[in-house]
Amino acid sequence: MCFPLVVLAQKEKTWIEASVDAKLNLRANFAKAGVPISSPVMRSHEKAVPMSANIKGWDQLVLTASGTSDGTAQDWSAFVNARLIKEDGSVVWLDELEPAYQKTGYDQVYKNIGVFGNPLVIGGKKYDHGIFCHADALVIYNLDKKFVRFETEVGIVDKLTQGSVSFGILNNYPQQAAKELFRQYPHEIGVLATDADGLESWMVAQGEEAETQMIASLISQLKDASHYKKELENLSGVTAEERLRNAIQLYATVRAVLDIQKDLEWLNIEAIKLAFADMKKQPGYDVVKYEPLFNELLQLSQKGFDGIYCGDVKAIENAQKVLANKRAILLGNTLLDADRVVAARYKLGAAARSAMSPSLGTQSNNWSNQTSAPRSGFQADIVELTNLRGDVCVRSVHAPANGSPVSDLKLHWDGDRVMFTQTEENKHWNVFEVKLDGTGLRPMVECPEPDIEFYDGTYLPDGRVIAVSNIGYQGVPCVSGSDVVGNMMLYDPKDKRLRRLTFDQDANWNPTIAHSGKVMYTRWEYTDLTHYYTRLVMTMNPDGTEQKALYGSGSMFPNSTFDIQPLPGHPSAFVGIISGHHGVARSGRLILFDPSKHRKGAAGMIQEIPHRNRPVVELVKDELVNGVWPQFVKPSPLSDKYFLVSAKLAPDDLWGLYLVDVYDNVTCLIKAEGEGFISPIVVRKTKTPPSIPDRVKLDEKEATFFIQDIYEGEGLKGIPRGTVKALRLHAYEYAYLHTTSDHNWHGIQSGWDIKRILGTVPVEEDGSVMFKAPANTPISIQPLDKDGVAVQWMRSWVTGQPGELVSCIGCHENQNQVVIPKRVIASQKAPASLTLPEGGVRSFTFDLEVQPILDRACIACHNGEGKAFDLRGGKKDGQGYGTSYLNIHPYVHRQGGEGDMKVLYPYEYHPNTSELVRLLKKGHYNVKLTDEEWKKLYNWIDYNAPDKGYFNANAVGKDVLPYQGFDQIKRRKELTDKYANGAGVDWQKEIADYAAYLKGKGPVTPVMPEKRAETKPKDVTAKDWPFDAARANDLLAKEGQTRKEVEIAPGIKVNFVRIPAGRFVMGSYSGEPDAYPTARVKIKQGFWMAELETTNEQFNVIFPEHDSRHMDQQWKDHVVPGYPANKPDQPVIRVSYNQAMEYCKQLSEKTGLNITLPTEAQWEWACRAGSAEDFWYGDMHTDFGKKENLADKTTLQFAVIGIDPQPMDKSNYWYKYYTYLPKEESVDDGSLVQVGGKVYEPNPFGLYNMHGNVAEWTRSDYLPYANKERKKSKSEYKVVRGGSFIDRPKYATAHTRKFYYPYQPVFNVGFRMIIED
Repeated sequence: MCFPLVVLAQKEKTWIEASVDAKLNLRANFAKAGVPISSPVMRSHEKAVPMSANIKGWDQLVLTASGTSDGTAQDWSAFVNARLIKEDGSVVWLDELEPAYQKTGYDQVYKNIGVFGNPLVIGGKKYDHGIFCHADALVIYNLDKKFVRFETEVGIVDKLTQGSVSFGILNNYPQQAAKELFRQYPHEIGVLATDADGLESWMVAQGEEAETQMIASLISQLKDASHYKKELENLSGVTAEERLRNAIQLYATVRAVLDIQKDLEWLNIEAIKLAFADMKKQPGYDVVKYEPLFNELLQLSQKGFDGIYCGDVKAIENAQKVLANKRAILLGNTLLDADRVVAARYKLGAAARSAMSPSLGTQSNNWSNQTSAPRSGFQADIVELTNLRGDVCVRSVHAPANGSPVSDLKLHWDGDRVMFTQTEENKHWNVFEVKLDGTGLRPMVECPEPDIEFYDGTYLPDGRVIAVSNIGYQGVPCVSGSDVVGNMMLYDPKDKRLRRLTFDQDANWNPTIAHSGKVMYTRWEYTDLTHYYTRLVMTMNPDGTEQKALYGSGSMFPNSTFDIQPLPGHPSAFVGIISGHHGVARSGRLILFDPSKHRKGAAGMIQEIPHRNRPVVELVKDELVNGVWPQFVKPSPLSDKYFLVSAKLAPDDLWGLYLVDVYDNVTCLIKAEGEGFISPIVVRKTKTPPSIPDRVKLDEKEATFFIQDIYEGEGLKGIPRGTVKALRLHAYEYAYLHTTSDHNWHGIQSGWDIKRILGTVPVEEDGSVMFKAPANTPISIQPLDKDGVAVQWMRSWVTGQPGELVSCIGCHENQNQVVIPKRVIASQKAPASLTLPEGGVRSFTFDLEVQPILDRACIACHNGEGKAFDLRGGKKDGQGYGTSYLNIHPYVHRQGGEGDMKVLYPYEYHPNTSELVRLLKKGHYNVKLTDEEWKKLYNWIDYNAPDKGYFNANAVGKDVLPYQGFDQIKRRKELTDKYANGAGVDWQKEIADYAAYLKGKGPVTPVMPEKRAETKPKDVTAKDWPFDAARANDLLAKEGQTRKEVEIAPGIKVNFVRIPAGRFVMGSYSGEPDAYPTARVKIKQGFWMAELETTNEQFNVIFPEHDSRHMDQQWKDHVVPGYPANKPDQPVIRVSYNQAMEYCKQLSEKTGLNITLPTEAQWEWACRAGSAEDFWYGDMHTDFGKKENLADKTTLQFAVIGIDPQPMDKSNYWYKYYTYLPKEESVDDGSLVQVGGKVYEPNPFGLYNMHGNVAEWTRSDYLPYANKERKKSKSEYKVVRGGSFIDRPKYATAHTRKFYYPYQPVFNVGFRMIIED
């Protein structure tokens, strides 16, 4: 409670009189100066009205824009033609000055523009000069007595459809008077300041509207507001002073009642019963003392507390008694018998109730290390709390003299000293230690490097220290390096030796020691992953070996996991905070995790505190915890049931320390007006975890990697053994500080990092592999097939320490499965060495890898002349993209830099899903690539089709702490060599060396492909074919029954239509080469065909675990995985041929029908429905808008932008880059991705979506039509027919053939069933 109602009579006169006097005195001073000058209430679309003030001698100009009680908020207010006039008549526009202070209802003050950058238009008139702000706004300018007059016009910007604002001009803003009031009465004035949205704002407000609005707002929050509504209606007074005093008195009364109500909301009788029963089992719990209190609590609670809403003093006393008993009972917990808690305290003044965790020394966002926190400006200290069950005593242990925060508190197991982060005198971060008696302050890490700092440290059992550091000269890529990335280092105070442990793309946070002696920490990563949802809980040994994910990999919930701490007495569970990406920083929901239950998502969460009976529901959302209360930060487990934590229970509450439990009790230990507390730890001696011996061998430069069976795990599910022939290894080189590195730097839909090709290693026949690779290097692995194509993408990295043996079971295996060691081929051999790429290890760049292929095989035709687009190299646009890159990448299907968090389906992005590869494989103008060129092209696609593959990193100047102006690229290599065993990389030299290697091979000579022998169409005809719709109806009429409904599960049906027997000419000479020669084909027997593709709902009848997932969007900031493709009525996709046939087989067994897939002849006959044209409805130029779902105008919507991605507007600079997908833009078929139901017209046989929506598996092998041995031959591919929502008409004809492996799930391929008689 803020202040108890029963003692108001004693304290009321003091603080109420002082606040009333201060406000009235200010009014008197304003009156002398002729202020405030107020405008009439301005409404939307009214013309601006003039305002002016004689400001001679003014030191300040204070402008206000106050919304009225009309139901709108943040009204768009503007002071236009605002100008300051000097004594000599000269004029200074107000927009030429910078505000000394500003507080707006939203965002900030804008000069000369309105919201969204629109011009300032009021009442139809455009103004070139002015300032714009959202009401309620306060803007202060320092004048220094330089001006004599201020003139302006005021009004609401036209684009706001409703709203009303009153504008004001003042000469003073009472900041000093407000500070003095708060100093004298911190509790009451602190609350008033919060309720009034700023004490100064309340003091300058005229009339009584500010008070009545504030009281009305509080009353509206009461569960029974009737009594106090009447009190407010009857509020009166003869003089302004009386009215003001009476209003503040009523405010104080209502505020006290509301505080009691809020405290009672945390009175959970069932939770208290459960905790009391549990604590009674604790040795030493004082049952004799607390049982009477418990019984009294129960008795009083049964009476209820409704009387507090009508001023019943007894009801208020009972409520206060119950709350006091609750606190006593729960704080009697023997886990607090030590009666000492160490924590950090921040003196926040009047801002304490509006503060969030960054005001308590945490990072200012959810994506950076301590470097994003201010280095000064705090009043912080480490404190020791005692007398925890009474009036808590607070003793300061250590307070930085330089205004530094004190962050990341860690208590030593001996219980006599604490480690924390603060700045040194030069403002560089370091990890410090102080004894709890206040002595022995010392930095924990001594480093000779002038530009390296340390934070977020932890003790190790053997006396060493781990701390996070800026050692890598890395910047967060999605903000182009404006925030620093921290990786962990190991420090030995005995010999002052430093060694880098992690080599991660993005931040490491909160290293802490598990009961086993391992290090637990959080890592952020997004190499080719959505970057909003990738904070993984990791473990490793203290020497950096065995770095492995513990929880969170492959899930979009939660976005962030912070402040993890292992639960005492539990082998695997831990407590932590889940939070969002943007929005609320560092604080959030308090969760208990157990990875032994599950390694990702809500399935790995035991419970949310305080919501014992509410299941944790997965929510994919950017600002995950915005508007969520209470907010928690920095939990400290006392046991597996009880926790100390810093919490803010409501938006207007203080940050206090609480005892919480698994039963849902939330009990305040301490909170104090004007202060905030964080990082509580009970002071007690605890058992030191075991010390794990070092396993690194610092005389070695490599690590050994062993995979027992590459086929084990979901990563290669369904892939036949023997498919994987080798592993391709690449190393990441990460973004630099203050260097352009956003998602579009390396290419369009490419990736965030440099990918350095290290080479390949062979995989044994049994799927085992063992090899050596560079240590202290973030290595990513891609399993390759016989063609050198990636079967799966790691999209993360593994780092081996020098001499370490890094082992895993398989590819994305279930980490909770019991490991059964096998005797495998690889383990019986010496580890394989890397087969280096020709020309040496280097970054993959388009200009050096792909352009030479184009120079040799393509530019003889694609030379910038004629219709063929230009594939010549050399020319770059303003973004540094080459002409050839921009022209060719649209024909490559890839996941992009913001790929799905879930493990990808194997072969999902196989190059054969790219139009470019299909075109070349089908003999595009007889262009022929060498085997090596094919492998490079595949490599490019597997790497997300990058362009640049380098960074333009500049030196970071001394103006950016702690940097010293070093060349970043050189400095990173120097530091990596020195502190990571010589693992530094000169990627610039590698690129230069490869360029020299290519130059040494001589110039590339363009090759004009040989002309293919001209194919002479054969005039093939079929009797009674083609035919029109009427003839189709006649054929169907002869079949008798033309429709069949099959129920495959309760309420789930599949509708089939009858397809008659007949003859037709299969293929077309107007199509691709594999569509001819044409042939007369006879469909000997009619069959039933599903009128629609198999849906997700239908497929899930047999395979309930299948997920068609989402369709990728293009850009970054993916709040959702993409456009949904897994709705029940949508056609199923990402199913392989094998899965489709197995589905048909099981459905046949279930129904007794002969259900299967069509042959491609059956499919084409059914699709054409009598037509000899490219489509059942016409030729290539026919408008397909009402007929089929193909790549059309809606395809533009794959290009999105914004935090909650929406289709990109044409006016956006990046529109031309991201609307690259080939499409028929002149047609609008109304659907972006695959749709369910009968949206489009059926063909004459009654079949829907045969040309579009999703392509469809057939049961035919992919063989040339001209193959005379066709019936005896077999192919490794199966034929897919039709087009999809992503295909242009030319690739969606009745004769279009695509081919994929039978075990390959494809992003736009589903299937349609038939029933054969």
